[in-house]
Amino acid sequence: MPELNSYLEVARDYADGVRVLFAPTGKPTGERGGVGPTSPEDLAAQAEKLSAVSDELTKQAENRLASEKDARAVAEASAQLLAKAITDLTVGAHLLQAAVDEDEDTPWTTARANERSITTTGSIEEMLQIVVGAAPIAASNLDRGSEPPPDIASARLVLSQTIEDTLAMISERTSKTGQTALGGLFGIGLGQVGQAAGLLGQNVAQVFGQADKLGRLYGLFRDFALKAYESVIALLGPAASKIVGQQVMNWIGEVKEATFLNDLLEKMYQTRQTREALAPMVKDSNADCQKFVTAIADIEKLSQDYSRQTALVDKLLKGIKYLGAVPVAIMPYGALLMAAIYVAICGYVVLNGADYVDADQIKFLDRVPGVRRVVVANLTTP
Repeated sequence: MPELNSYLEVARDYADGVRVLFAPTGKPTGERGGVGPTSPEDLAAQAEKLSAVSDELTKQAENRLASEKDARAVAEASAQLLAKAITDLTVGAHLLQAAVDEDEDTPWTTARANERSITTTGSIEEMLQIVVGAAPIAASNLDRGSEPPPDIASARLVLSQTIEDTLAMISERTSKTGQTALGGLFGIGLGQVGQAAGLLGQNVAQVFGQADKLGRLYGLFRDFALKAYESVIALLGPAASKIVGQQVMNWIGEVKEATFLNDLLEKMYQTRQTREALAPMVKDSNADCQKFVTAIADIEKLSQDYSRQTALVDKLLKGIKYLGAVPVAIMPYGALLMAAIYVAICGYVVLNGADYVDADQIKFLDRVPGVRRVVVANLTTP
């Protein structure tokens, strides 16, 4: 798998560069002989080197996501892009604090530098483990050794419950996370949101322009904030990123308030109709018991994959809030960038959920066999 090997090679370089950037002053860190930055100039030089690696990793991740066919590999590639977006945001926040310290003539001391590093090291390492594929998604209950249903009658019952639980979970998690994103958009203001929605998928430099450079570290902070946006756009892919802005504006027009998203999702996903359509198939299928067991395990994997991705999206939504507090003099387009990320994330969550439930009305992302297709593939006998 050349795409995976190429991705992992760059991912390791990226993880190594991030670890060195956050390492205590002068401490040897990583596999390539790096040491923690010893001055603002050293920190900036390391960040500039990491910037190029981050760009390459986004390209590799987007290529991998587009080429993967296995559902679990697609889920892992998606989680890796989300983890990278969170990491880039965290790197940006780290550089911003260092830039403020430098601007305020706060001396670069070992204690001060280490204090900045320690506050985020744990969360950074968690994300890096995902980026490099060292934190694989969980196996299904049956894969972990749980007892499979002993007979066909039990298998029918377990499968029916698994279908119902998974469809409900996807709708609930999408609604909860989508409401958070929409709440952020309503807080920014629909005028700026509309502007951001119309800019999605375009060249970053053209969209946000070039801010006046107050200093090297400030420029690098803005650079990594934009990289987080680019990772989310890569997660959507070229086709979806072109249409998702208008889709989100349409949804905003329908829901009026974020708390009404659940009703809109039920109308789009039609999970009740899916349950009703699959019920007779589960009841009447002549497939053998092993086919039912396979369907149960595959749907459990879908549930775990989707839960993992929405948990990462929730972390990303929390992470972008600091952009709104950055002074205009440092980032003139901060609110616009935050709105663009909110729009992209909201669109991704809704479209991804539709993919996992196999919603007939929404097929902009068609990367995994969802609940409906898993059941049909396993229970339809030739």
